[in-house]
Amino acid sequence: MTLSRPQRVSYPEPPGSLLKRITAAAPRRVEAEPKGGHPKYLAEVRQLPCLYCGVEPCGEAAHVKYSCAAFGMKNMLGKRVSDDRALPLCRDDHLNARHAQHRGGEEAFWAKLGINPYRVTTRLYAQRGDLVAMRAVVMVAIAERSKQQ
Repeated sequence: MTLSRPQRVSYPEPPGSLLKRITAAAPRRVEAEPKGGHPKYLAEVRQLPCLYCGVEPCGEAAHVKYSCAAFGMKNMLGKRVSDDRALPLCRDDHLNARHAQHRGGEEAFWAKLGINPYRVTTRLYAQRGDLVAMRAVVMVAIAERSKQQ
């Protein structure tokens, strides 16, 4: 028995019934950084020990600018970096010394130091407002660095 024309395999659905339902949660709004940044947070970072040499207070808030896919950070070279990406470094280790962060490749600086800067910035920013907890984050990072070397 041959059919004269093609037959439907299933019954027709009403218009729009096969469209995907909106079940995904609405994207969370990221708290916008104030126009002037976070001066209070940066002041707290400057009071912490230097991640490189341990001098306290370090006096500088060094921003991490290179990209890291694991933490969803894009390359910020030539752009203003968010203050939540700041780490404590003394003036020499930040700018002046031969091994300083801004003297050579920034990624190589952190690799040589044995610290994942984005892990530390994430932990540090989560403790903002509590100087004792922030200092503990830095001291743990320094201790973990010492074990690797």
